[in-house]
Amino acid sequence: MTTTQHASRRAGVRAVTDGEDRADRRRFVVALVVSAVLFAVVGLRFGEDVAMQLLKTPTTELGWRLIGWMVAAPPWVLVMVSWHERGRLSADQRRRRGLLLGAWIGLSMFVLPSRFGGVEHEFGTGALVGEPLSVGWAWGGLAALIGLAFSGVVLLVLHRSVASPTPTQRDMTVRFLERAWLVLLVVSLGFALYGGRTGVFHGGT
Repeated sequence: MTTTQHASRRAGVRAVTDGEDRADRRRFVVALVVSAVLFAVVGLRFGEDVAMQLLKTPTTELGWRLIGWMVAAPPWVLVMVSWHERGRLSADQRRRRGLLLGAWIGLSMFVLPSRFGGVEHEFGTGALVGEPLSVGWAWGGLAALIGLAFSGVVLLVLHRSVASPTPTQRDMTVRFLERAWLVLLVVSLGFALYGGRTGVFHGGT
């Protein structure tokens, strides 16, 4: 026990209390919900205006696909990593990361309506931006769903296999999931950039 505590101190890991965990989760959920509502309103009411401004930037179609993918795919794995490593972070660092990641995930609501109502309906004459942005987001969103489902299955198997996973077992599981997510993100990025040729996710319909 004493050896473990000394090793934890050397690694810069400290215990996070249940109260701090609850506060961090609440802060993250509030940031996610508020940003999701905000970006949904902006997308539905001002999507075309925003897209027309984005058209003025020197960004190619592949660039917008990349940006769309970045909105949807990376934040979920960063949430998992940040939560697992929260013992290494100060309260201010956890607060900032929670707010940032919550807002990052909520940003998806700027693009999501175009997947249902159509790119032209949301972005209008700015569809030249909205189309690749939406396609990249869709591939990133698919990767996020697959990653979350796979992570859920792995964690379920872990908890069914042992009554109470040890810190070492949890750490090994998270490291495995990090590598699996990395492979998934690389594959989905390839599809986000070049999968449009297949016609999948084309046109937001």
